[in-house]
This record gives sequence, structure tokens and C-alpha cells, in this order.
Amino acid sequence: MAWIEHVGGNKYKLVARDPSKVSKPKKSTRVEVPADIAKSARKTEQWLTLELAKWAEAVESGEVTGKVKSEKISFKDFIPTWKKGYAKQNMGGKTILNTMEIIESRLIPEFGDTRIDQITTLQLVTWFAGLTNKKTGAPLATNTKLNIYKATKSIFDAAAAWGVIKNNPMDGVQRPSQSKKEKKEIRSKKKVYTRQEVEKLLTALYALPTRWRLYFTGAILGGFRRGELLAVEWPDVDHERCAIWIEKQITLDEEGNKIEGEVKTEESEGWVAMPKWYMDELKTYRKAWAKEKLNCKKWLGGDKEYVFHAGKGVMYYPSTPTLTWRRFLERNDLPLVKLHGLRHTAGMLLRESGADLKTIQERLRHTKLDTTANIYTHKSETINQAAVAHLEELNPKWLKFAP
Repeated sequence: MAWIEHVGGNKYKLVARDPSKVSKPKKSTRVEVPADIAKSARKTEQWLTLELAKWAEAVESGEVTGKVKSEKISFKDFIPTWKKGYAKQNMGGKTILNTMEIIESRLIPEFGDTRIDQITTLQLVTWFAGLTNKKTGAPLATNTKLNIYKATKSIFDAAAAWGVIKNNPMDGVQRPSQSKKEKKEIRSKKKVYTRQEVEKLLTALYALPTRWRLYFTGAILGGFRRGELLAVEWPDVDHERCAIWIEKQITLDEEGNKIEGEVKTEESEGWVAMPKWYMDELKTYRKAWAKEKLNCKKWLGGDKEYVFHAGKGVMYYPSTPTLTWRRFLERNDLPLVKLHGLRHTAGMLLRESGADLKTIQERLRHTKLDTTANIYTHKSETINQAAVAHLEELNPKWLKFAP
């Protein structure tokens, strides 16, 4: 346990308990907030949070020999403070897990023992330019580079905000962007299914166990994110309303364990209306689900009633639907669209049926209308043909003044 006591002016006392001492369990040190940082209450709080974390760590490890100057911290030694003071406050467990993997595999091997205040923009720019795939040696995809960039920037932004470094070297590092070639390759990949392909898919899905057929059908019709549908329980299924309530998702914590977590945004929470025929199939499936639970000798789901579970009531890993979907497409020789593409497909089906962007935004539960317009309404041959149809009436031979 550690805490901060205001002594006066810009001076504070940092106090931490020493678990190795019985008679004198508390150790303290005094610090003074730099004048330029003290002008901002937010920066002062962040700076003190950093200093307290370092002091507590030094006390707990038994290495208290006085206050360690922040400017002498190595990049590697700063990471635990960044994780505690920033990541845990602003990132979800899965994001922390992925970011820490990048830090441990990419950043620490390169900058770990270097003092964080001595890492320069030129070093970072040169390092980013030379990043390659560790296995093949090929240049990294832009999205992979972007994830590394975000992780690196997050760390240096925190260090600058907390006064650990005077200048942020990431300010001069350009954010990775896709080349024309990459953009062309991405555009060439299939992102959604057409209405005709959806009809074939819905039929082909009968080759799967019922729970998976209804899971993927629900994703196509409702535009759910994969973790949202995994977290749906029977009380969330309202047959009178003909809708499914979404308020949580199955995700991962920072240790890689599957957990129930909050939905992506506040707007993601809400009712999603579904076709009556689908709701009727869920009602039939529930009877089989209840029978399965009744015959289960060791139900492990407790009081949870996940509609789609891995057996004995246990929640699926969020990656399981992705693997199941890919194998299903391969076995049935169907065109490959990523699982998240079913959410895109739901938006496209609505668009082709004539729904306006606001309606699509509300159904997909997106925060911004721009996101709906830019991401979830891709090019559609059906819509293009419909638009061209209105120009047919301009045929000169149909006009009275035509020769």
C-alpha cells in the first residue's frame, strides 16, 4: 500500500509500507514537482503517480537507497510504471495483452537497457524503417507496423506527460500508412457476401451443429461482433420483442484468460431486432439446450445460461468462432470472408434493401455515422445497377426531341 501526502507548495511526501519490517512498516521520501509540470493539475497528478509507483516498487523490493531520479530510468524499468499508471487505466485486458506482447518481443530487445531519456527520434525512425517479419525477413504489413507504432507512442507519451522525459521522440516519427500497392491488395480481397451468396450460406450452415448454425446465422442477420453473441444468455432473448439484448462480450484479460467484459462502446449496448423465423428457431433450440443441461452430469456453467457454450455451460474462447468459421468455409469450398465480414455483410444487406445510413448505424450500434458510411457500406454491384437504372430514361431514342 502506498499514498501521497501534500507537504506544502509543490512538495509532497511519498509513503509506502515495507512488508519486510514489522516494527517500522512505513518508509517515506519527499519529492518536489518540477515548476513547469506543477502548472497543470493533470500533469502534476500523473507525475506524482509515477513517482509513487517507483517508490513503492523500491520499498517492496528492499532496494530503497533514496529516490531514483526519473531521468535515469531505463526503458525496460519504465514499462511496469506505464502499465500500472496508464495501460490499466485506459486499456482493456485484451489490448494490454497484445500491447505487452509487442513490448516484450519488439521494444525491450531493442531499447530495454537504454535510458528512456536518451532514446532519440532518429533511433526510432531508423528502427521502424528496418522492421521485418522475424520468421521470413519480409517487410511487415502496415497494420502490424501500426500496432507497434501505437504501443511505442503510448509509452513515450506517458513518459513525456509525467515528466520522465523532456522531449517526446515519437513526435517526429511518422505514423505508418498503407502504400498504393497495399491499398489495392486490400480492396481486391472479398469483404462481404452478396445477397445471393448469403442465401447459399444459410443453407450450407445446416451442415454444422445447430448451435454453430444459429450463431453464424445470427451474425449475418444481426451484425453482432463475435464476442457479443458469445455472451448472450437466454434471459437476453426476448421473443415478444423479437430482439436480443446486448450488454457484454466474451473477451480476454491481460493474462489471456477468457472473461466477460464490457461491450466496445456505450452505443454498442442495446436491443437488436431479429427476424421472427430466426427467433422461432432459437425457441426450438432452447428446448434442446435445456434437455442437454438436464442430462449433463457435471454442469460447469453455474448460474450462467450462455446460448452458445463450449459444453457443460462453459463460455467459448473468443477465437473459437473464427477458427470454426474458417474451417466451415474450407470444407464447403465457399468464398472466404473473415468472420467480422459477416457484420459488414449485415450492413450491406440493409443498404441494398434501401435502409438509410442512420438506420444502419443504429442497428449496428455504432458511435459515429461516419464509421457506418466508411466501413460498413462497401461498394455494391446491386446498388450501382439500381443507380444506373435511373439513367436509362435519358436514352435519346425515348425522348420526343430525338431524331
